[in-house]
Amino acid sequence: MRSPIGGLLLALATAPRLLAQTDPAFQPKSSSNVGFHIDGMFRQEWTDDIFVSPGVFDSTNRWRLQARPRIEFGGDWFHVGVGAEFNYSKDDNTDPPPSVLRDNYKSKDARLDLGWLELKPTHWLEIEGGRMFMPIRFTEMIWDKDLRPQGGSAGLAFHNLGAVRSLSATALYGQGSSPFDDQHVHMWAFSADVVAGGTGSEKSFELTGSYVQWSNLADLQPNIRRQNTPLVIGAPPFPLADDYKVFDLVARFHDEGKVNTQLVADYCWNTAVDDNRHGLWLALVLGSTQQSTARLEYTYAKIDKDATLGAYNTDDFFWATGWEGHRGDLGFRAGPKSSAHAIASIQRFKDSPILEQRDVWTKRYRLEIRFEY
Repeated sequence: MRSPIGGLLLALATAPRLLAQTDPAFQPKSSSNVGFHIDGMFRQEWTDDIFVSPGVFDSTNRWRLQARPRIEFGGDWFHVGVGAEFNYSKDDNTDPPPSVLRDNYKSKDARLDLGWLELKPTHWLEIEGGRMFMPIRFTEMIWDKDLRPQGGSAGLAFHNLGAVRSLSATALYGQGSSPFDDQHVHMWAFSADVVAGGTGSEKSFELTGSYVQWSNLADLQPNIRRQNTPLVIGAPPFPLADDYKVFDLVARFHDEGKVNTQLVADYCWNTAVDDNRHGLWLALVLGSTQQSTARLEYTYAKIDKDATLGAYNTDDFFWATGWEGHRGDLGFRAGPKSSAHAIASIQRFKDSPILEQRDVWTKRYRLEIRFEY
């Protein structure tokens, strides 16, 4: 079997001069801009060395088009917006219904993506409701950047407190936040965030501590339970065995100097279980496609199968939880608000119930063009 690290380096070295990821290593908050906006993507994807049975492997390739237009407006004390999501792909990922649905989107779909109202009665209080951008600064180990929580949030924020740039706290309630059947699944989350670094300094350090809990998991659509442990092993698909009460701690260092540098370290643990409950996500980002020509990102992750609820974290990798892997992303700016990039990732299903699968490295390669206006 080929070396997984060698395969990753080879893919990055031979990729075209298109490479960049416009999304940061963490989940962004809502834009404050007013007017019409659209972001979109074209993706070509190849996945190799998919384990079928001992000695038997499969591979797939597919392409996807996505467009997400939105309109938003407001003033000093309110902000309102609505947006749609359109997807069209080579595959049909829901027909026939797969036993495990690995994507957080429907491949041929038009749906409401956003619809929110944000109120700011004072400069330190923010209240928001509807289908909105994720207001808590999770990494994608906990929450996929393309998913929108549906519910309400309240936040307190204080700025320019000497050496502390900002100090904030957020409470969030969500229900029915997936494109698939989770309408009775409840999510509660609480977060505190502090950013240190004097005004005018190019360097900052941020620490985010969060707690998130999901309930009513028996109503979660069976094929998006993914690698989380079921109540009973084997068919038919049984509800999940445990609750998910997850603490998450994220540290970020940002240096906006000559080489725009970000370091991200995220550690989580599920307090509702005793085994297979930890997750680690590390990222290094050099450069920026917004402020310079090139950008390089490397991510390492090791996520136990019950560290977090697999229905809501990133779908960029082949498995949601129970895996260890690496991802590299090298990119170049294609325009003022557009980029093209290639991504290569390798991943092994370390918690597979099949021993022969645990050391098999699945490879995924992507070429993407992204834009935002």
